[in-house]
Parts: sequence; structure tokens; C-alpha cells
Amino acid sequence: MEDNLGDANVQGLLLKYVHFYGSYDYYGDTRRWYRREIRILRNIKGMSSYKDVQGFRLNGEKIQVKLIDAYVYHYGWAKPPEALTYKTKNFGRFYHGEEWYKQRMEEVYEFQYDNADRIKKFTGTHPQVMQQRIAEKNWKIDLHKKPLQKDFTPRRRFLQFIFDLTGWSIGEYKNYRIVKR
Repeated sequence: MEDNLGDANVQGLLLKYVHFYGSYDYYGDTRRWYRREIRILRNIKGMSSYKDVQGFRLNGEKIQVKLIDAYVYHYGWAKPPEALTYKTKNFGRFYHGEEWYKQRMEEVYEFQYDNADRIKKFTGTHPQVMQQRIAEKNWKIDLHKKPLQKDFTPRRRFLQFIFDLTGWSIGEYKNYRIVKR
């Protein structure tokens, strides 16, 4: 933040994301997980969150951001099975409405861990603020034994191949303009 404070062209900072899935031991490793998001903003009149806080806008326009070498460890899908069951049901109701929920969510629904298409074992270190919580984790899951989503279309397989080979995410949603200085 200090490095960019004097540059008025930088309206926000873009952070890298690691999305944990199922537990603190695995993370999503495909193009489907957003890899960057704006999370630090300059206090400018007219700045507002955009859609489901998938970024920010300044007077309705994309903002200029600087990509920094900082990570957000996103733990929204690192929950015990019963909490993921609740989360899925709650999301269904909130995003699709009561009718959708009644038609598609069985009373005995249990989260199946089948909505991730590729995950990897996390070998890094979690932030210190998470250490105690992770040590006290009371559920164990081996996601390599779970049936992950395998319905990659040829298009998705091709785009993932290009991304794996080059790091280029063709068609990636970018709710910002990167300042190159």
C-alpha cells in the first residue's frame, strides 16, 4: 500500500487467491476458481462494490489496479461436511429462490464434494492467524477418494490445457484494468 500511495493512477490493489476446498488440506486448481480480485481500495468518492462484490467500480467504470504479490487464502469451501451441506442449501435458496430450492434440494441432501473439477494437496503454510483453527479441525476427508466433477467439455479441457501450459486464462473475467508501473 505504501509503495503505491503516491500514484493516483492506482485506484486499488489486486490480490492473488488460493481457494481451499473441503478442508484446509486441498485447494481448487482450475480456471473455474477466480485467481485474482480487488481487495484494497483507495478512498475515492464514487467507488462502490460491483454485483456480488466481484470487484469494484468508480462511477460505474472499471478501476485501475496494481497486481501485488500478496495472497488471500479463501476458506469459504473449507468446512466440515455438515456445514457445506448447510451452505449449499442456503445458497440455493438465496440465489435461486424458494421454488428452485423445493424442486431440486432433497430433504436428506448431503454435500457430496462433486462440484470441484480438479484439486491439489496444499503443501504450503497457512497464515499464523489460522494455525490454531486448523490444528483444532475436527473433520478429516481425503478428497482423492471422492468423485470429483469429470464432465469437462472439450472446450473446457482445451482452455485448461492452455492455462496449464502458459498461465494465460483465455476469456478470464477481469473486473479491472491493470496499471503496469
